[in-house]
Amino acid sequence: MERLFTVVFGPSRSNRFGKAVARALAGPGECTKVEPGRYRVRFQLGADADTYQGLGRLLEWVRHWRATEVYEGDEQVSVFHTKEMAWCASFQLGRFGECRERFLYGVSPRCGVCPLFDSERAIRAGMREERAPAAISGSLGPAEGAVDGSSIVFGADLLELLNWQLPDWVDFSRLFPDFPPDEWPDSSDDQSAD
Repeated sequence: MERLFTVVFGPSRSNRFGKAVARALAGPGECTKVEPGRYRVRFQLGADADTYQGLGRLLEWVRHWRATEVYEGDEQVSVFHTKEMAWCASFQLGRFGECRERFLYGVSPRCGVCPLFDSERAIRAGMREERAPAAISGSLGPAEGAVDGSSIVFGADLLELLNWQLPDWVDFSRLFPDFPPDEWPDSSDDQSAD
């Protein structure tokens, strides 16, 4: 489960460079000076929330610098996804002692670089035991045309159920501006040319 992540940063003209170096030296990673102004910090990521938090904090300082690179083993990975993964894993380990991501909206890109990611659990979380809602399946509910409160209906099906009459309590004022936006062409110029 343990994987090696390496952050290489510097040189930078940023005012925060000295603070970033101090944080790297004091953090949980193994910091070494590669060349003048260039540092390499290695993080052995396993099940320790503090190590993930140290990686996340260091990347908060150095993520926007052009000279910053992150490697998983020998492969370069996204600095942004690694930072997001570090904060997520730090929270999950600190709160639950393991990853309990629910994968309601699919697998996040940060999970692709996470040592805690369990693909079998993500697949099981994505499988539904019950039928998809009516809006996705295209039917109106258990019995065709029935509305029982558990069905979700949108678009033309909803208008059909309402007999194409919108209730008085529906407020469409937010959908239509009081005045046309300035970038829209003026229709009065088109009419005057005729």
